[in-house]
Amino acid sequence: MTIKQRWKPVLLTTLAFATIPAALIYTDYAISNQSLPEQIPEKDNIPKVTTLSLSSGKYSSMIQAFGEVQAVEEVLLSSQISGRVIWRNSNLSHGAQIEKGDVLVRLDETDYKAALANARQTLAESSLALQQEKRQHSQAIKDWARSGIQQKASALALREPQLNAASARYKAAIAMVNQAKRDLNQTQISAPFNAVVIDRNITLGSYIDSGSVLATLKGSDQAEVSLALSDRQWRQLPNSINHLKVDIYNPNDPSYQWLGQVNRLSSVIDHKTRLRNLIVTIDHPLNQSKPLLIGSFISASIQGAEIDNLLALPASALTADGYIWWVEENRLKRKSVKPVFDHQGQIFITDRDLPTQIQLVRKPLQSYLPEMRVKAQIAEATE
Repeated sequence: MTIKQRWKPVLLTTLAFATIPAALIYTDYAISNQSLPEQIPEKDNIPKVTTLSLSSGKYSSMIQAFGEVQAVEEVLLSSQISGRVIWRNSNLSHGAQIEKGDVLVRLDETDYKAALANARQTLAESSLALQQEKRQHSQAIKDWARSGIQQKASALALREPQLNAASARYKAAIAMVNQAKRDLNQTQISAPFNAVVIDRNITLGSYIDSGSVLATLKGSDQAEVSLALSDRQWRQLPNSINHLKVDIYNPNDPSYQWLGQVNRLSSVIDHKTRLRNLIVTIDHPLNQSKPLLIGSFISASIQGAEIDNLLALPASALTADGYIWWVEENRLKRKSVKPVFDHQGQIFITDRDLPTQIQLVRKPLQSYLPEMRVKAQIAEATE
């Protein structure tokens, strides 16, 4: 073996050991100068809720109800006599308006004029008979006095029964004349009040009997609406309802508005529905700028009494099971409440057992639990 061949393994071994410190130094340098790993921020798992800052105050309840417009006056127009229709007012037709005193129907008056003439003749004859009997009565008194009889004269001797009979016949004749006049006047039938014709049962040339219904009329001077109120609603009315105004609307078109006035509150509760009726009247409903027609279905709005210590909440804040939620020291609280009344998307509740200032959760979720930690984000009340 040559010298060169013998030193070759030794040289390689020496070089190998010589590179170890260098590798250690490089590794330490690389570790010391390597870049730090990117730090990912810890995820925040606390849910955020939108709240409204509310405080209690005084509010007037608005009572909403529905009803049908009815006429205050309604009559089945009938005839007190019988006869043939010889004339009919053209306005005596369904839906037409008529005024008080308008002649609606005329009946044939021939028989009634004859009856009045006969009654007057009977009156004249009975008047003559009465005068004659009075004269004979006076003469009987004189004759008895001249007779010198001391005994008291009997009524028959003095013709008193005859006088009474003649007087009764005279009074009966007067009554017959008055009755004949009334019957003659009844041949002309007039409207008893301003009205709308709802139905008509006669025509020109028809014959009617006494008591026959000629037409159905509903008064147009005043209409009324019966509003059925629940126990909670009618208890919200002011203590005095005299002259209380009521706003009336067409539910299909709110631009149609009228003004009514409370007339009375029923003194009984319907035993079936457990509702109490509030009667509202509207004067001259057909003479409004937009006529309020009989039979219209309307909605009514009534301002109730002022109630103190109420909170006004958006309807979305009340859960389906009747709870409201609020945030107190970053924790959820809840309470079961019963609305006093509601109006235009808001509900009103008493502030009993609630904080003076409340951070109300606007839209509570089903996943909420009492005492859950949350972050409150206060929103504007008008949002």
